[in-house]
Amino acid sequence: MKKNILILALICALLGLVSCKKTTPKDTFDTTKVVTRYSRDSESGTRDGFFTAIGYAEAKEDDSKIPGYVKATDNANMISLVKNDEYGIGYISLASLAESGLKALNYEGVAPSEAAVIDGSYKLSRNFNYITTTKDNCTETEWLLIQAFVLFTTSKEGQGIIKAKDGITTKSIASALSFQELLDKEENKEIKALCEKPCAASDQIEIKFGGSTSVEKIAKALSEAFAKNCPTFKAVHNHTGSGAAYKGTQGSEKTSVNKLHVGFLSRELNASETPADNTSGMLCKDGIVVVVNVLNDTVTNITKEQLKKIYATENIKWSEIN
Repeated sequence: MKKNILILALICALLGLVSCKKTTPKDTFDTTKVVTRYSRDSESGTRDGFFTAIGYAEAKEDDSKIPGYVKATDNANMISLVKNDEYGIGYISLASLAESGLKALNYEGVAPSEAAVIDGSYKLSRNFNYITTTKDNCTETEWLLIQAFVLFTTSKEGQGIIKAKDGITTKSIASALSFQELLDKEENKEIKALCEKPCAASDQIEIKFGGSTSVEKIAKALSEAFAKNCPTFKAVHNHTGSGAAYKGTQGSEKTSVNKLHVGFLSRELNASETPADNTSGMLCKDGIVVVVNVLNDTVTNITKEQLKKIYATENIKWSEIN
């Protein structure tokens, strides 16, 4: 009897060990796995800025230069894809890093941060820019609302919103004028009159915003706050990528159903996107962050040479990145 009990106890112990072995997570990241390379589409300003910065400008618009990559439709989709892929790598806006749940890599030995972007030590950075339609392509009221919105972005309130939404401001917010102080200036009297005019919801004027998905969070927060200061204004957002900004405001789609009153870019306007005078400018600065899954413990720093090698090489393994 005692012998049977002993045998039973040994069997239970062995089963317990097997069970523990099955539920214990693996201890190390498997560097023999292929790197899943995620990239944005060729309309993306983030893609433009990323490949330009790492010295691989030929990949900005040519998908054949990054063979076998997986396309992310926008900044949010990039975050989701890398978050769900232990062996993935991608790049996102610094403005979206805090809430992404991803691991950020240092670039050339420098951690991505607001201070590092401002002082220039973090080289993966770019401007967030805007472009508006022209006066002859909208009504007088629409034009005044556009000017009022742009004015609001420069105010103490506007700059505070940009910073709160992780945009990097380059001027002192404390010394900026309030929106009311800007409205009180003589040159802004028409804008002031419009913003102070009562307006029923049914009579509001729609102003269409679009362009960069990286700037979308900031743009929506700005338009929401501005609407409280200008009853006539109603924002409509449709952000599909930086490439839509010029097309919709002053380019091939300026009179189409895709028309925009204000477009945002996470890159500079290129040689074929020449804006009319006084219709474009910089909203703030931003960094581009190389990101991997939080389970990836094999890399903390990345160089431009390594990134170029990763994106140019199909089926590259994590063990081959050095």
